Amino acid sequence: MPRAWILSFCIAALSVQADQRPVLSLVIDDLGHSLQRGKAAIQLDGDHTYAILPGTRHTRQLAQLAHRHNKEVILHLPMQSIGAASQHEPHALDESMSEDQLATKVQSLLAQVPFIRGVNNHMGSYLTELDFFMQPVMDSIRAYNPELYFLDSRTSAHSIAHAEALNAGLQSISRDVFLDNESNIESIQLQYQIWLDKARKHGSAIAIGHPHENTLHVLRQNLSATTQFRFMHLSELINMRRQQFQSLESANQISDLWVSDTNQDSINKQDSQGRWL
Repeated sequence: MPRAWILSFCIAALSVQADQRPVLSLVIDDLGHSLQRGKAAIQLDGDHTYAILPGTRHTRQLAQLAHRHNKEVILHLPMQSIGAASQHEPHALDESMSEDQLATKVQSLLAQVPFIRGVNNHMGSYLTELDFFMQPVMDSIRAYNPELYFLDSRTSAHSIAHAEALNAGLQSISRDVFLDNESNIESIQLQYQIWLDKARKHGSAIAIGHPHENTLHVLRQNLSATTQFRFMHLSELINMRRQQFQSLESANQISDLWVSDTNQDSINKQDSQGRWL
C-alpha cells in the first residue's frame, strides 16, 4: 500500500467536517406548563432541542409547534430526585415501582409526546445513581424505539444514566453546562460564556436552560451574535461525534498498516542472513 496514499487517507479521515467551528447544542427543558413561555422558547433562532414534559396541558401543542419550526423534540422524563420536588410530579418514575411498572410507565410517557427524537431526565438526582433502576428504564426506551437517544441531564454528579443508556444499546450524550441554576442575568451570562469556553476547548458542548424570563432574555441577546460557533440539534451532534470517533479509529488502523508496511520494506532490504543490502 503506497505510503503517500495512507497519509492522505489519515488526514482526510480526521477532517470529516468542512466547517471547523466549535459546535453548540442548546436544550430548553421543562416545556409544557406555560404555553406563552414555551412559544417564546421555540421562537429562539437556531437549531435547538426542546425537552417537553408529558401529561401537561400544552404537551402536544408545544411538541407540534416545535416540530413545525424544525426544532428537535425530546421527552423530558420525570424521575425521583433526592429532594422533595419529585413528590409533586405526578408522572415521576420512583423507587416503589417494579421493573414491569417502570417499563409500562416509560412507554406510556414516551407515547404522550409526538415527534420525539430522544429522552432526557427531568430531576432524577436519586434514580439516575441507581443501576438497577436505570437498566430497565433504558431497556424500555430501546424497546419503544431503538433509534431514540438519551441525554443525561446530570442532575447528580454520580449519575450513571449515560453509561446505562450505552449499555442498553442507545446513543447517549451528557450535559456540559446548566445555564440557569441561578436565575439572575449576571449568572446566566457567566454560564453562557462557560458554555462557549467548553466548546472552544473540546470542539462541542451542550447547555441546558429553562424557559425563564431571564434565561430567554440572555439567549435572545447572545445567540445571534455567536457567529464563531455553529448550533446543532442533539441528534446531529451525536452523529458528528460518532463519525469523528469512527474516523479516528480508521486512522489508527491505517497507521498500524503503515507501520506494518514500513517493517516489511525493512525486511525486504535484508539478505537471507539478516544483513542489510
